[in-house]
Amino acid sequence: MRTGDDALWSGAYKIPWNDPDFSERMLAEHLSQDHDLASRRCVWIDRQVAWIHRNLLREEMSDILDLGCGPGLYSHRLATLGHRCRGIDFGPASIEYARKCSPCQSRCQFVPDDIRHAPFGGPFDLAMILFGEMNVFSEAEILAILCKCHACLAPKCGRLIVEIQTAEAVECLGRGGSSEQELESGLFSARPHRCRTEHRWLPGQQAAVQTFTITETASMETRVYRNTTRAWPADDLTALLKTAGFSGMAQHDDWPCNTDCLALWSARAA
Repeated sequence: MRTGDDALWSGAYKIPWNDPDFSERMLAEHLSQDHDLASRRCVWIDRQVAWIHRNLLREEMSDILDLGCGPGLYSHRLATLGHRCRGIDFGPASIEYARKCSPCQSRCQFVPDDIRHAPFGGPFDLAMILFGEMNVFSEAEILAILCKCHACLAPKCGRLIVEIQTAEAVECLGRGGSSEQELESGLFSARPHRCRTEHRWLPGQQAAVQTFTITETASMETRVYRNTTRAWPADDLTALLKTAGFSGMAQHDDWPCNTDCLALWSARAA
């Protein structure tokens, strides 16, 4: 592990996904069809689910683990195709939505928990960590998560897919400039406030750090949030997956995606 990682990944290094009020505001972003910031728009989720169903699952009923499932947008669709899904997420509003809006209650289970600590169950035919979720954990944390994935997959035939933010995209994020907005409401507050965003790129840790300073207009109360994103160049990613017990790592260039900031990799449980 690189020097300085302990300090970088200590304390509140992630935005407060599990705070109930924040989670409610984030759910609205997940469900929005105006952008692809929290979740993709449905048209892209539909294409990706079809790709998973056809290319990875061979259109055969499978047991799927959806880590960081959010409001269940992938699991809902996979269940309608006949698969059984277990989704885990620690955003309370997202899990509540996933449970209430599941079109196939008998084939979906949604668990409110932190994937760093939650038991995964299994065995599963496929485990998936999509939309750059893997990048928001420290090296030690994501290795532990991947080892748990390996243990819960069906031996030899089970597969893992991880959709990572590319190393270039993470570095670009870290090198972004500062910005300031006056908002009537937003992700960090439902009330009028000012949001100042600052970025840093730490090449020694291969990490981007975003700092959000929120100042409430009425009270002038200030809160600071931090979000840390780890870059995984291809060689580092394959070495990490190998350490977790996986083999047959491959990048999938035919993955339907509307940005080159994300890339899909798969691996097999050895």
